[in-house]
Amino acid sequence: MKKIILFLTAFILVVALGLIGAPPVEESSPQLSAVPPDAQWALYIDVQKLISSAMFKALVDEKETAKIQGKADEFLGKLRIDPRKDLKGVTVFGLGKEDDAVVALSGKFDRAYLIGLIKAEAAHKETAYGKYAIYNWDGDDFGVFAADDLVLLGENEQSIKQALDSLEGKKRDAAPPVLARVLKESPNALIVGAVSNISGLVGEHDKPVILTKMKSAGGSLTEKGENLSLEVSIIAESSQVAKDVEQAIRGLIALANLQLKDADAQAFAQAIKIIVDGENVRINAAYPLNKLIGLLHGKVKDLSFF
Repeated sequence: MKKIILFLTAFILVVALGLIGAPPVEESSPQLSAVPPDAQWALYIDVQKLISSAMFKALVDEKETAKIQGKADEFLGKLRIDPRKDLKGVTVFGLGKEDDAVVALSGKFDRAYLIGLIKAEAAHKETAYGKYAIYNWDGDDFGVFAADDLVLLGENEQSIKQALDSLEGKKRDAAPPVLARVLKESPNALIVGAVSNISGLVGEHDKPVILTKMKSAGGSLTEKGENLSLEVSIIAESSQVAKDVEQAIRGLIALANLQLKDADAQAFAQAIKIIVDGENVRINAAYPLNKLIGLLHGKVKDLSFF
């Protein structure tokens, strides 16, 4: 699992550098239905739309980007998975604990071949759970075919079971609460993500006081004409806390402006707009895609550690 997560994460990060996706998955998608109602955070990426985006195409030929993608492709090739053709969507979600994250992969898979690889592991185990078979290998790696085109992976068996329970019991006409608001407010979003319990997610130790007063947050990325638009919504405990959050964010932006040397990077920071409406803090930023691609071209080499 660790290798699977490593290479999937590497691939997703390469793709996500483009920050371009597609309209979010439909709210009735089994992928979203697998997200438990009490999930503390969730992220959805439409892989097929991402890799066909203008931003991805502009970055894919970068030396370091291509190297990372090449490693991911090599690994996934051993699993008979072509990310450009077979992977449709990736949903990642967690219930709050360090090891309870679940990765839901939607796409075309050679089910018999993949199960054969697992069964070839000497220490593999198979546990029946309702109509499903949960596989365990390498000690703390778990996986299940929720359907021929939907795979769930994780390092916590109970989290896998909760996802299966949610998939079986959740009404398909409603998105999980953690993403519902973002999907409703950003119907044309390219990538969506949300945190339903910020304080619980950051833990009990050494966290900024301001975070303990934030309830939830959601964000989306949308391509609007020649611009990339970022929208973030933070729900605070009160209107006063919302004003405090605004001031804290403005302070961070001011600090960034002092430290940034690149004119385009400074312009991006200055493009961020903040609006407070009661307990809601809305952050919006729109920036020309061609300039953003230029900025990312200069940063891709920082990924050479892969």
